[in-house]
Amino acid sequence: MQETAIAAAGPASGPSVWKGGDFSTDRSWMRELTGAQAAALVDATRRWEGRDFRSLQRVEAQAALAALIPTAEAARADLASRGFVVLRGLPVQDMTPAEIQRAYWAVGLLFGEGLTQNASADFLCPVTDMGVDFGYSGSASQLNVRGYQSKADLNYHCDPSDVVSLLCVRKALAGGQSSIVSTPAIYNEILRAHPQHLPVLLRGFQYDRKAEQWATEAPVTERIPVFVPRNGRVSCRYARSYILGAAQKTVPLTDAETAALDCFDAIARREDMPLRMAFEPGDIQFVNNYTVVHGRTAYEDHADPARRRFLWRLWLYLGDQAPWCEEGDVMRWAHARFGNLGRTVDEWARIAASADQPVTVSH
Repeated sequence: MQETAIAAAGPASGPSVWKGGDFSTDRSWMRELTGAQAAALVDATRRWEGRDFRSLQRVEAQAALAALIPTAEAARADLASRGFVVLRGLPVQDMTPAEIQRAYWAVGLLFGEGLTQNASADFLCPVTDMGVDFGYSGSASQLNVRGYQSKADLNYHCDPSDVVSLLCVRKALAGGQSSIVSTPAIYNEILRAHPQHLPVLLRGFQYDRKAEQWATEAPVTERIPVFVPRNGRVSCRYARSYILGAAQKTVPLTDAETAALDCFDAIARREDMPLRMAFEPGDIQFVNNYTVVHGRTAYEDHADPARRRFLWRLWLYLGDQAPWCEEGDVMRWAHARFGNLGRTVDEWARIAASADQPVTVSH
């Protein structure tokens, strides 16, 4: 019966279905800031001197960065359709570290609300090598380790927010190339050539919370589907390291489950699937986590710590904006909102001020 339903749903269609070669001569995904827009960012962040970036409100960002609003609106439309966009030209070379944080946060406010990303409730996460042992072997040394703290090759995955963004401040000596793949395109390939794996992928997997949950919460999530097809669209949630971590803490994966994950990864890594991009300082990448998975090649860093690869990461919640508001609660929140993760600034302020943590936060 499930196979019949899968066949009836048919393949995904529309601009979210693409392969890397589709952009061999198409650079419409790159939107360069004008000189006036860059100057507005520098001016705004200096007028906000001394402010904690988290205190900035969306109305302030919209007023100070009015010149950027048409570009942000076009970029948000790109995210809703194609699933990714890069803004080039944030003038990081003209800013102090604190000014870079304020500028990046303000740009993010033109899209949505920033969310906490870890147990420390960081709203901006440093993506840089901290010397951790990250991988997919399941070894004890890799338990509870998060990939953004390493310089390892990162398998294709999606982050748990609506949108994930990266700002490049400094690039690596070599490597560290970003690579993205359309998940509706992966779905179509599995539907076409390997449909036996779809029942497993539609049922989904539990995800490890990497010991960042509150004491009252389970160490793993409920099952989260890898794919949810509907009306010609397909949404996706996929992060294999978290699936493997949950299996270690609960029930080992079956052969059929492992085969389904292997199939997903093999298609994602096929040479015709990804679009690869090398970040330059000042580039801001935005990715729709429901229709695009992203990965990264391993990298070699500079010997001088002041020159080492450094990016800021931002998780964004797009509220009642379509198509993000159309996702079900399990897809949108099961792996995005637990412990201190997935909280807006206002929500986190209430939690931090509460004498009886944890508190229940509505969404």
